[in-house]
Amino acid sequence: MVSILTGLGAVLVFGYVSNQESLRRIKNRIQAHLLELRLFPDQLGVVLRAYGRVLRWTLLYLMYNLKPLAILMLPLAVIMVQLDLRLGRAPFQPHDSFILTAKLAEPGALDSDSLKLPKGLTLTAPAVNIPALHEVDWRIRADEYGEFMPSVVVRGTAFAKQVVVSKHITALPSERARAGIMEWFMNPVEQSLPKGGPLRSLEVNYAPRSIDLGFFVTNWLVVFLVVSLASGLILKTVLGIEI
Repeated sequence: MVSILTGLGAVLVFGYVSNQESLRRIKNRIQAHLLELRLFPDQLGVVLRAYGRVLRWTLLYLMYNLKPLAILMLPLAVIMVQLDLRLGRAPFQPHDSFILTAKLAEPGALDSDSLKLPKGLTLTAPAVNIPALHEVDWRIRADEYGEFMPSVVVRGTAFAKQVVVSKHITALPSERARAGIMEWFMNPVEQSLPKGGPLRSLEVNYAPRSIDLGFFVTNWLVVFLVVSLASGLILKTVLGIEI
């Protein structure tokens, strides 16, 4: 449904902001010169001129598409980020084990007692410190359904990372990173880590989610692109919009 609505919205925006008459005229010119290539294949001069005109009108066609494409980029990016948060990864199930990774700005900032777990999560192995990567990993088991906030304590300050154990589709940011425009855009669910703080990021290794279509298994992005493009092509014909 989201893919179909996205295709419809893209077509309506394209029809509203683009110069429909110019696009129609340019596409007719391109088709005329392609027909010219088929009618006079044995006349070299005509063929070369026709190729040159096809190229010129194609470039002009692309220029007329720049404005609507630029307007569509931001809303499409927001839609795709929100869909990826919900469909790109699968939440943990009870008895699943996962890795919580803390990437440090300063080596040696964490000790063995730095992890604080809420009820419902259990540490199943000692922390693994990787000095070369400035990284500490913990293996944790989910014991029950719920939304949990395990914390990594650095110099008396606790930094939490959301962990979701659920059978429902929900937003699942795998990484909480330092504050920045990209972090705010890619992870609107959690508050960013402070700039200049001791941690660069906290990560949880959610498994990638696949969509089973019956005859093959694929990523959500493939389904989204195929359905939105197909619905857009159908709807632009119904609405009489040139693309």
